[in-house]
Formats: sequence, structure tokens, C-alpha cells
Amino acid sequence: MAHLRYPKRGCIQMDIHIYGHRFRETTGLPNTPANVVKAKKMLKQINAEVALGTFEYRKYFPSSKKNSLFQQLKREKLQGSANVFFDEFMKEYVERNEHQWRDTYTRCLNGTLDLYVLPFFKDYKVDEITLAHAQRFRTHLCELTKKDGSRKLSNKRINAIMVPVISVMHMAAAELDIPYPFERLKALREEPSDPAPLNQREVNLFLDTVDTKWRDYYTLRFHTGMRSCEVHGLKLDCVDFEHRRIMVRRNFVTELTDVKTPKSRRDIHMTPTVYHALKSAVANMPDKEKQRQGFIFTKKSGKPLTTHFVARSIWYPTLKKAGLEKRKPYQTRHTAAVLHLAAHENPLYVSRLLGHSGTRMLYDVYAPFVHNISQYDGSAFDKMMNQPAIHRRAANDVIPFAPPKKRHKG
Repeated sequence: MAHLRYPKRGCIQMDIHIYGHRFRETTGLPNTPANVVKAKKMLKQINAEVALGTFEYRKYFPSSKKNSLFQQLKREKLQGSANVFFDEFMKEYVERNEHQWRDTYTRCLNGTLDLYVLPFFKDYKVDEITLAHAQRFRTHLCELTKKDGSRKLSNKRINAIMVPVISVMHMAAAELDIPYPFERLKALREEPSDPAPLNQREVNLFLDTVDTKWRDYYTLRFHTGMRSCEVHGLKLDCVDFEHRRIMVRRNFVTELTDVKTPKSRRDIHMTPTVYHALKSAVANMPDKEKQRQGFIFTKKSGKPLTTHFVARSIWYPTLKKAGLEKRKPYQTRHTAAVLHLAAHENPLYVSRLLGHSGTRMLYDVYAPFVHNISQYDGSAFDKMMNQPAIHRRAANDVIPFAPPKKRHKG
């Protein structure tokens, strides 16, 4: 249980006796009549939680150095309990499912757990986690900031961080016969995608400014819309010059893997520009890389490219040198989509070129940037409808359907 101490000088203190140990903490409240009322109210709540077995030290003293000692004593006390702690159950969840995950995803997940999830949830038993815990956790994530004061994590990123937490609690509810606590938890509303594609003039300016040894690399990216990991994982055995096609089969992030989805596994037809760019890139490959069907684009050391290296060493310096607005490297993909639509390419072709599962994203995200085919004033429709009748007939000449004549039985 807990009780208050009222020193003549300084702040009101609190002694908490739990798990055979005494914890002394300051409330941070000077010894005044008004603060005594506040401290007694806190004391009453702490004693109630201690009696119910729901007291959490860090809830009241989040910055205390004694948090780790409290959690250690709590684990020792509850070691024989039928219920398990969150971090133990999360470890079990990862071990059961990692066989069906890519190694890159497993590493990414473990990094997310260590950085965000486990520091918050690890010392809770799975049967004591409630909706309020999830809401407090999300609030904590939303309040994280960068050095410049801006938000560190987007709503989309926070929703992704919550996925393993939700999955583990689903598994716990099914296997430990406990209520699922997040029934009323709704995902945060995600910010709409905000592409910033380059226009045709800016693409040409970028290609004229970039170091000549990287011109073929960026020509490929601007003309095909391939993802960074797809270009970095492109090897000689997936380039068919005879039939002029690029076979997108692999990704490279930290290691070489197969493409992520069936739609991402695709063949891209080489236009003359892409054909000549790839021919030039292959001609500049070291002979040993050609012999082992190695990566087409590499660092000086011969190691595969990484997104971080390309962004830091090539993309951002070139944008600055060319006087172009700063934007993320992924905008090469958005640029390819917009310029293909602006050139009146079939949306279905563009969707397949990018490896999308459908054409909806083209209309929802990219169409507003295509000014020459989206005037928003009805002028194209008005021009078509006001053509002379003979021109409309020539443009829309359709042979009417005539049903076959019935044969009479003779």
C-alpha cells in the first residue's frame, strides 16, 4: 500500500510498499493545502490499483529510474501465472510466422518492435492490456517529433506499427480465452498521397545536370517508373535485348529477393530511349560482372545500390544543382506515370508498366497533374459534340447489328 509524507521543505513525497519493496517518489507538488488535496486523490487511486493488482509504476512516475526494478519484481511475483507477458507472446508470434515472411520484412518488424512497441507494452500481461493502452500508445507515437519540431511519424506509419500489436492480441484472445480488447479501435485516418512529379522540362533539365555516369540510370527510372529496389535488383539475365524487354523479377533493399506481389512481376517493353540507355549501361559494366550476370547498376566498389546511397549522393545534389524543388527520389515513379498519361498512353498499359493491381490509382492520384488531357472545362466534349454531322459519322462509324434471318422449314 501507499502513504504520503509531508516534509517541511520541498515537495510532498509518496511511499509505496509493493512486492516486498518500498518505493519512495516525489509527487512534484509543493506542500500546500491545495496540493495536499491533489496528492490524497492520487494516493487513493494508487491504493485502489494496488489492491486490484492493476498498479503500473510508470503510469504515475514515467521518468523514474525505479521503473525497471518494479517491472523485475512484478515478473518474479507473477512468474507462475497462467497468463504471459506481452513481449513473450510477441516473440512466440514472430517465431510462428517468420517462415512465411521475407527476411527483409522480419528484420524491419523486429526493428519496429524494439524501437516502438516493446518499450511500451513488454511489461504488461496480455490479459491486462485494454483499449486505453492502445490509445495511449498511439498518442505517444503521434507526439514524437523530429529535431525541427515536426511530427516524426505519419498516421500511415503509426497504423503499420499497430499491426503486430493487433495481431498478437487477436492470437492471445483465441488461445488464452480472453476478450479481444481492441474491438472499438479504429485506424487513424491516413493522409492522402501527395505526389510532386517533375514536368517534361524538369526531367530534361535533371538529365542534363546529373553526372553522365548516372544518366542511363535515371533515364530508365523516368521512362519506366520502376521502383528503386527493382532497378537496384536488375541483373543482366533479366534484360532481353533481342526481344526488347525488361523482366522485373527481383528487388534489392538489403539483400536480393523476389518481387513483392504477382503484379510487380512483369515485363516492360523497351522504347528506343530505354533500349539505348540500357545498352550504354551494360557496356559500362565491369567484365567480371558481365560474366557472372551481375547487377547492371552498382557503386564504385561493385556493391549493389541502396536507396539511401542514391538519394544522398546523387538525387538530392542533382536537384540542388539544377535549381529544382526538393522532392523524394520516389517521384521518378510518379513522374513516369504522369508523363505517360500526358502522352495519351492507354491507362491500362501505364498501370501494367508500373505494376499496379488496377487503374484506379492513375485516376485518383495522377490525373489531376495531367493538364493537357484534364482541362476541367468541358472544352474537349463540347468540341466533339459540335463537329459537323459528317465528321461525327466518320469518327464513330458503327455497323448496326442485324439479327440472322430465320430459316423456314420447307
